[in-house]
Amino acid sequence: MKTRDRLILTRVMATSLAVGACVSLALVFGVGYRVLREWRTTADSLARHQAEESASLLSTALLRDMRGVQESVLTSSRLLTFVRQLPYDVRNEAAGAFARYPYPESFFLWRRGTPAEAMMFFDRGGRRPAWMDSPEDRTPAPVLVESQSRVATLLLARIAKDVERRRTVSVFETSISGDAYQVVAQLVYNDVVGDDLEAVVGFTVNLPWVRRNYFPELTEQVSRIAGTRGAASLTVLDERGAHVAGPMTPANGDTVRRPFALLFVDPLLVASDPPRDLPTRKWSISVAVEDPTLTTAIGIANRALAVAAFATAALTFGLVLSVRAARANARLSEMRSDFVSAVTHEIKTPIASIRAIGDTIVSGRASGSVLVECAHLLVQESKRLTRLVDNLLAYSRITDVTEAYAFEPMNVAALVDETIEGFAWQLRDLQFVVQVDISPDLPSIRGDRTALRLAFDNLVDNAIRYSADLRELKVTATVVNGCVELAVADRGVGIRSDELPLVTRRFFRGRGARAGGSGLGLTITQRIVSDHNGTLTVSSVVGSGTTMRVTLPQAERS
Repeated sequence: MKTRDRLILTRVMATSLAVGACVSLALVFGVGYRVLREWRTTADSLARHQAEESASLLSTALLRDMRGVQESVLTSSRLLTFVRQLPYDVRNEAAGAFARYPYPESFFLWRRGTPAEAMMFFDRGGRRPAWMDSPEDRTPAPVLVESQSRVATLLLARIAKDVERRRTVSVFETSISGDAYQVVAQLVYNDVVGDDLEAVVGFTVNLPWVRRNYFPELTEQVSRIAGTRGAASLTVLDERGAHVAGPMTPANGDTVRRPFALLFVDPLLVASDPPRDLPTRKWSISVAVEDPTLTTAIGIANRALAVAAFATAALTFGLVLSVRAARANARLSEMRSDFVSAVTHEIKTPIASIRAIGDTIVSGRASGSVLVECAHLLVQESKRLTRLVDNLLAYSRITDVTEAYAFEPMNVAALVDETIEGFAWQLRDLQFVVQVDISPDLPSIRGDRTALRLAFDNLVDNAIRYSADLRELKVTATVVNGCVELAVADRGVGIRSDELPLVTRRFFRGRGARAGGSGLGLTITQRIVSDHNGTLTVSSVVGSGTTMRVTLPQAERS
């Protein structure tokens, strides 16, 4: 009876657990799906709203810029005064307009009572019109004052029609030397009714040029200012829907369009009485919602929902494993956190020093010997930061690519001298006693110079870092059993005997470790030495110092 009761109880518990797991799974799927759907709707709405704002921003910027020359230059009181004076004042106005607006190719000025060939053209110094057949002015000036009777006659003949209609602004399109131009001219009258024409001042716009250059550059600038890169694509299309500026790849989402007229003048000036020779070009701005961040977030949310459902089902039979995995993950997270914290501290310290030194130099407080000392400190901190970055890069390299070395014969004494020289200022500043004992006839070794230099840098850096009151550094190199043995010894704090086997493990830092350090130096050194068919041994006595010995094979004699 008791056995039966146990079986029944077991079945009931198993059934209850299964039902509970199924209900939990259904709830996770149901709630997660609803939350995801509502979040997706909200995100789409926000993305579309952002696209509409971007379209409005670009259209407003385009319209304001396209009519800027007509509104702020042609109608300015200064320019209307200058048209009755010498052309040099007009040239200054033209230079200012060229600097602010890229689309005018040239300005022109004609006064009543003068022939057509007397019309003056103020051309860009760096973008001279192709139809200007007069000898090119080689003077490096932003504005060139020139004449062109053929083009002047063409323009005045067309402007005369608008003078007859008493218009204050003449806007039309014409062909000059095979290129389509839009011409905007301000008609200056001496009376209110428009019977007494005084002068004509205007500008020309090369339409093929603005299509190739002006709209792509302006679209790029507005996109950068609006911060829409990666969230929406801004595209300018012509009246036929052909691409003009912006990305050509179609988007996989809603598209917001804003039409605008290809007019370099206020559209209201020609809306009531449009000229017949001014084609109606209805271009448009297309902003397509294609936020990759949104797509990525949705994918992450879907995967998170699946993982949550799987975790709920696996909870019925994997509770113990989940607890163990959680503990292991916590230990790994703690180790990574310690590593990130240590590396962050190591990077911030030299950066802060470099910044402080730079501030001192910029402020002018450093001069003479102090300036030299600042320069030495700057070099020292730069080398320290470089060594840390090299360690991180080397760690990535030896983790993924174990054969990325360029072997060559090397002189050990020269390699040691380079290493000691790299720490010269630091050793001198900390008042280290340095002894280097290397026989001049020591045989060469074969290895990768960059890798071995990094390994020896780590050994010397450790010796400096963990030295206490007795600041001594001794480097020796001898031949032992046909190999070259290089030893780096210090009189520092030493390493506990139970920690000696662990010092070459990644991220390991002993209980007596000083502040700073990433826990990668000896790991990288061990791997580099191993890849060179050598060995690294560590001997240490707490309170007396540490000796690091690197044994490497001799280079084969040729």
